[in-house]
Amino acid sequence: MSLTSIQKGNPQHPPLVFMHYLGGSAQTWLPVIEILSQRFYCVSIDMPGFGDSAQRSPALIMQQAMLVRETLRDLGVNKPWLIGHSMTGKLAAVMALDTPEDVAGLILTAPSPLCPQPMTDQQFAMQYQWQATPEHSKKFVAGSHQKPLSDDLQQLTLNDVLRANPAAFPYWANTASQEDFEHRYPNASLPALLLLGEKDDNVPRLPQQLASTLHQFSPYEYEVIEGCGHLLPLEATEELAAIIEDFIKKYS
Repeated sequence: MSLTSIQKGNPQHPPLVFMHYLGGSAQTWLPVIEILSQRFYCVSIDMPGFGDSAQRSPALIMQQAMLVRETLRDLGVNKPWLIGHSMTGKLAAVMALDTPEDVAGLILTAPSPLCPQPMTDQQFAMQYQWQATPEHSKKFVAGSHQKPLSDDLQQLTLNDVLRANPAAFPYWANTASQEDFEHRYPNASLPALLLLGEKDDNVPRLPQQLASTLHQFSPYEYEVIEGCGHLLPLEATEELAAIIEDFIKKYS
């Protein structure tokens, strides 16, 4: 059964597939998609356990990959650019390495790396001992961004966290985030772009991202967005959209 998704733009345009962070939904990427859908066919997916797929059980990375591929087949999407954010950065990288012939390129936004994701004790406890309460959700969201969000975006993020399957948070912390795909695949001749927030402490910094993940793709580029935390699609919407569009044009 396909995952739920949002589609915007002309299906005849180059396809971009957006996948969200832990606690997000297909709506997380909508501010960026509103800009990019003028020139691209944008598909944003609710991952298992989140958004309108909240009733789905959380899944291992390869199970998620199978569901995403099934969803794209049902939508008639071929050879898309994969755009992963945080937990789905790991997924996007694995999908690209597993079947590079099916992917046009890769954009990793504050991604979980191919290796087991390092976490502080506090980060692990927040997810593993997840409490689906407004107070816990506010703390989770507050720790995810550095630039202030508008009232609407703040409410969107809180609503997404609260409607998520509570089991998805400990499952990610203890299981999916710790899957190790480093050195499992040969390098891929695919353009890859890594985007990190300057003040993001939720995922590894640039040196480890280069060593564990980005080096497996060629050509690759990276950029650190000043003043931002983990929620780049919401903290730096216009800048992120412009960077993504320029990179895709460069390698298309």
